[in-house]
Amino acid sequence: MNKKNSGLSILEALVSTAIVGIGFIAILQMTNFSVQSIDNSGERTKANFITTMIVEDVIGNRNTFYGKKAEDMKVPTATNPKFSEHLSQNPWSADKCVKPSEDEANSGSSEKDIYTGQTDNAPENKVSKWSGVLTENRFLKCKSNKETKKLQVFKMCRWDGCPVKNDNVYDDPMYIGRLEVMLNDGKKRKYIYFQSDYKIKE
Repeated sequence: MNKKNSGLSILEALVSTAIVGIGFIAILQMTNFSVQSIDNSGERTKANFITTMIVEDVIGNRNTFYGKKAEDMKVPTATNPKFSEHLSQNPWSADKCVKPSEDEANSGSSEKDIYTGQTDNAPENKVSKWSGVLTENRFLKCKSNKETKKLQVFKMCRWDGCPVKNDNVYDDPMYIGRLEVMLNDGKKRKYIYFQSDYKIKE
């Protein structure tokens, strides 16, 4: 007994090919989205570590004087203030983030040692390290110059002439730091507030 074996027509083959193609396109789009999400998540994780590092640097050196002659001093002066006082008068910000060219990326020019040019003063070395870490596309990927990084320390006290007057501060001035890091072409902002220095009068 012979039976007729029916095959696929051209129309059926085209329809099935279109359905399979649409499925592959959806899978590729999902894969691309997953890769971008993983990359953005990794950048946010690195930003968390870097912001924590900067906060620890400021708090850990709150009793250190800013200036090369600080080790010979016992009291802060206008030219050699404490680290938090210096940051309140001189806000820090990283250079504009500019994406490197293909030649610079291939040559590895952005992987230079961040500890070159060290001085004999810890606060100056910390500021230099921040600039090395947060510029030149070193540890955080740079997508545009909208990705800014800056640190501002606010001096709070109750007497007149204080930059930020707060009647609840009864002792020496209180210093509150604000660190802001812009990521993902400036669309994602990470910031942290912290108390950088405060000493109760005895």
